[in-house]
Amino acid sequence: MDVLTYPEVIAKFRCVVRVVATLPGHPRDFKAPCGTYRIRLTLEDPTARIHVYIYAEDGVKFFGGYPSIDTMIKKHNALLGVEETDDADSDEKLRNPPWVECCLCSYNIDETDVWGSIRYRIFDTTLVG
Repeated sequence: MDVLTYPEVIAKFRCVVRVVATLPGHPRDFKAPCGTYRIRLTLEDPTARIHVYIYAEDGVKFFGGYPSIDTMIKKHNALLGVEETDDADSDEKLRNPPWVECCLCSYNIDETDVWGSIRYRIFDTTLVG
């Protein structure tokens, strides 16, 4: 993942990655009580895993507004590669996250520890499907 070895702290990237986890884990909790999206995704490519954030207006663009909870669950499952099954008793769901293209920007949260406080955020990306 080139974002980890890029020589500048603040930069923008276009990546092809898989989403392997979300926090919060259920779409009903993706928005704060005030309605602002706030999500952490774990992304991976063949070389590394990183945490990235989707926040506020970037979440609105990513999810195409404020879809219903049923639509959000379907999008979440598709993003994580969770197969929809008719077997209600199945506790084990097979996963095969699809490869997705997204835009990331890097930034730091502490000016006194520029390299140690790097974070990544998804921006200008729309989830298709």
